[in-house]
Amino acid sequence: MPLKEHEKQLEEMFYDCEKNCENNGKVASYIPALERVDPDVFAVSIMDTAGRMISTGDVDHKFTMQSISKVVIFLYALENFGEEAVFERITLDPTGDPFNTIMGIQSTSEGNVHNPMINSGAIVLSSMIAERDGDEALSNMLEFTRKLTGDDGIYVDVEVFDSEKSTALRNKAIAYFLQASGSIHDTEDSLDLYFQMCSIAVNVEDIARMGALLANKGVDPFSEERILQDANVKTANAYMLLSGMYDASSRFTIKVGFPAKSGVSGSILAVVSDRMGIGILSPPLDSRGNSVKGIQLLKRLSEEWDLSVF
Repeated sequence: MPLKEHEKQLEEMFYDCEKNCENNGKVASYIPALERVDPDVFAVSIMDTAGRMISTGDVDHKFTMQSISKVVIFLYALENFGEEAVFERITLDPTGDPFNTIMGIQSTSEGNVHNPMINSGAIVLSSMIAERDGDEALSNMLEFTRKLTGDDGIYVDVEVFDSEKSTALRNKAIAYFLQASGSIHDTEDSLDLYFQMCSIAVNVEDIARMGALLANKGVDPFSEERILQDANVKTANAYMLLSGMYDASSRFTIKVGFPAKSGVSGSILAVVSDRMGIGILSPPLDSRGNSVKGIQLLKRLSEEWDLSVF
């Protein structure tokens, strides 16, 4: 059934969830700029691999990507450094660790290996990018993000960036540990790029379009131009499935059944391979840093539309 014919059903599920879904989460309070967001904002956008889109709720509301940017950082590294170089710095066996884990970055028998879907791994990859691209690192990453989302107006929210940088004691601790273990070389440049990427402002339609690109094996749904290598898309999707929802990833995979990546802005990027990309925003988070209503809506969509890959 064409996506447009699902529009009324999406609206019914959305408004039912808005009214009846559990809403016992709390907005992220450890970043002052995120603590001030409106907790009642709720939006969803879905784009299929033919470029057709349906959306409802506060679709124009801007929010920062936060940890959804980890997918962008990972893809940029794979595209620009190649799989072999990337997997010298991160692990091929991701686990569902808490996003800000310190224990999860301890050295293993394989050396210093890090999961790119949590803070430590994303900081390692940000370091690789900052080392190679130098002063052009942020502009290159912004250009890459604009290509993935199809939005030339994407920018860094400076207020959120400043707020994150000034309160990031735990991330600074992680970065110094990484530097001490030889995984990164410069904490300041690595953290600046990481915080800037987390602070990129988007809306749910941007996220849905990026999801559609990943669902379409890296081919743009509109121009049919190959933006990403198919192998890199498969790798990123696999990582999202295994650890994109942090230490709730296993439960999410069982209950919902497709790759997704959450951000502490209350955002979720979801990918249903060969079918669609989904962008959701609802700021209140559960104890693991995932959007409470966002997960519930994705579960409904998966059940009603039979979206699970299993």
